[in-house]
Amino acid sequence: MQAMAHNPTRGCEILKQEFSTLLGDEPMARHTSFKVGGAADLFATPTSRDELIRIVTRARALGVPVSPMGSGTNILVRDKGIRGLVLSMKKINARPTITRISGTESLVTVSSGVILAALARFAMDHGLAGFGFAAGIPGTVGGAVMMNAGTALGTISDSLVSLEILTLDGEVKTVERSDLGFSHREISFNGFGPEVLVLGADFLLAPGDRSAMQASWAAHLEKRRASQPGSAASAGCFFKNPDKERPAGLLIDKAGLKGRRCGNAMVSEAHANFIVNLGGATASDILALKRLVENEVKNQFNVDLKPEVKIDGE
Repeated sequence: MQAMAHNPTRGCEILKQEFSTLLGDEPMARHTSFKVGGAADLFATPTSRDELIRIVTRARALGVPVSPMGSGTNILVRDKGIRGLVLSMKKINARPTITRISGTESLVTVSSGVILAALARFAMDHGLAGFGFAAGIPGTVGGAVMMNAGTALGTISDSLVSLEILTLDGEVKTVERSDLGFSHREISFNGFGPEVLVLGADFLLAPGDRSAMQASWAAHLEKRRASQPGSAASAGCFFKNPDKERPAGLLIDKAGLKGRRCGNAMVSEAHANFIVNLGGATASDILALKRLVENEVKNQFNVDLKPEVKIDGE
């Protein structure tokens, strides 16, 4: 994040004095599904949009870097932590609303902190199709939007109409679909740059058969659970799929890397595109294993794997 002409360390001190809800030197291992990561200088979980805007606006004025996150299920924080303010959006989670816009289609408006699976269930309960792909995907709607989350069944961008965003200057803006760019596990904001926070999203959904959707959801959820590691800490699929014919997990498996370890980080025996924390792993362990996997797949198949997991911090 671009800093102003201030001392960020002093800015953090002032920010913590002004907002009593902010936590200082907060270990990010407490807030990520990988259960690793050093401390953030400041950590905030605002419970309202007004509080969020006040914190972001003041942090910007003080030159404090702001790093937004959702529920921490797709992030790896390095061992020295994150400088500045980490802003968790998970409590910006007002109940979704439905607006009937025609005889068939409906507009569903949802806050960024709502869990994606909860949104999918909400839509199914109201007979609306479009989120069947989300079975088994963890995390918030905002996080899912920022990584264009999806499976072979579809992606979140398929039904996305618009986003409500907060710029780091404290302005709330609506971004239409035409001003967004989508690719595999990525989204871009035309004319805005990446330094925005997603406040909410609108999705256009068509009606579907509720019983069929629920049965399909249960089947896909069971299939994912059967093919993925169980209780071990991870951040889901670690690498993007290079293409449909050569998914990352298949390449890693064919490279003979299942079970390979660096410290207490291991390539999962259940699914080769998962790196798991066996307990006590460090971010350095995970990053060393990441590099090992990338090098082996490059050497054996001449394919450059790219991480799907966001890597942040020092």
